[in-house]
Amino acid sequence: MERQRITAKLKIGMAAAFMISGFLQAQQSFTVEQSLDYAVANNVNVKKARIDQEIASQKVKETTGIGLPQIDAQGTYNYYLKIPVQLLPAEIAGGTPGTYIPVQFGLKQTASAGITLKQLLFNGSYLVGLQSAKAYRETSALAEEKTEISVKEGIMMAYAAVIVTDENINTLEENIKVAEKTLNDTRETYKVGLIEEQNVEQLEYSYKNLQTNRENLKRTRTKLVMALKYLMGYPLDQNLELSTTLEEMVQKNQVLVDQNENFDISNHIDMRLRNNALKVSELQLKYQKSKSLPSLSGFASTNYNGNSNTFTFFDRDQQWFNTSIVGLQLDIPIFSGLQRHWQTQQAKLEVKKAQMDKVDTERSLKKDYYEKSVDYNNAFESYKTAQDLIKLSSNIYRKEQIKFKEGLGSSFDLQNSETQLYTSQSQLYESAINLIQAKVALDKAKGEL
Repeated sequence: MERQRITAKLKIGMAAAFMISGFLQAQQSFTVEQSLDYAVANNVNVKKARIDQEIASQKVKETTGIGLPQIDAQGTYNYYLKIPVQLLPAEIAGGTPGTYIPVQFGLKQTASAGITLKQLLFNGSYLVGLQSAKAYRETSALAEEKTEISVKEGIMMAYAAVIVTDENINTLEENIKVAEKTLNDTRETYKVGLIEEQNVEQLEYSYKNLQTNRENLKRTRTKLVMALKYLMGYPLDQNLELSTTLEEMVQKNQVLVDQNENFDISNHIDMRLRNNALKVSELQLKYQKSKSLPSLSGFASTNYNGNSNTFTFFDRDQQWFNTSIVGLQLDIPIFSGLQRHWQTQQAKLEVKKAQMDKVDTERSLKKDYYEKSVDYNNAFESYKTAQDLIKLSSNIYRKEQIKFKEGLGSSFDLQNSETQLYTSQSQLYESAINLIQAKVALDKAKGEL
């Protein structure tokens, strides 16, 4: 019975292990959309921006607390090594007028305890400060959003680089198989003396060059995947598979755009940041002006005092004398040596700068959109041309292979067509990644990333 229980536990444990293993394996494969979501949740810069936003929210609460009741408790204990001496007119005790009698008032030890309540009733600077704290929180939220956009841009670029490299490696693998077969066939032909040795050497050169390029690309892929893992916040020592294909990414990015199209820049992250910066500058000006307003606060306090020549403050018969007070305090700024005036003038100039920055950002965004749309359309046309060149170079290479096998063509002509094919393949992959990157840049310029 005990052995059966142990066996059952082992089976359950093994099943759980396989389930966990399967879960982890499932998590190792990411589409481009999943990699973006993973990065937003795990990228260190996004996490830090999220913390900054939380700090900003707490800053608002901190500023709000200034307008809430402030309660403080105080307690003091004094032991007089020498009791203070007061001078009384001598005539009150029948002495000579104009002379004084030294008298000590009080006891050797005193203790007091009290509590004070303060409440801000009106303060212009506090009200503006509360608005500024909320604007600061908005700035942090926008900064987090901009950080996410930058991370997404990096993920898209890195993801595309990896899958383009994968396609390039696959193509090289196919080219190597073809080159290897051609090389073996040529060696057999050379053995029977139908062709020169130079033809074999020429093909060996091409074959080895393809192998070297493949190994270089594999090492490059490892580096690109490591960069992608870092951007995603993914464990660097764990395997990462990409499930979105190059064809799928390219298909999403093959639409010509109107370069003269007017797009709404009001929702662009850079525009919203500029609007927020202008708002902060205006609040700073408002804050400087508010310094000339009066401030009103109320207070209430109660205090108990005890006196004794010995330490009897914890005795039941110790006498305590209460003092309580309520009041208002009005502070009216009158003259500050013109400091407030010049601070206000500086704040006005900062508002002007912020207004100029806003206008400049509007123009910059429109210019950037036009440039990125031109770049994208160029990349789109280049990709289409690269596709056509692949078809042409493939046909030329296939025909040269047939001619070479039949003894109608030279190894030189075959190598030229082969080089032409490999060049067109490289151009296709380069144009594909340029197309994807141009579309990412265009989406970012439009504020749609």
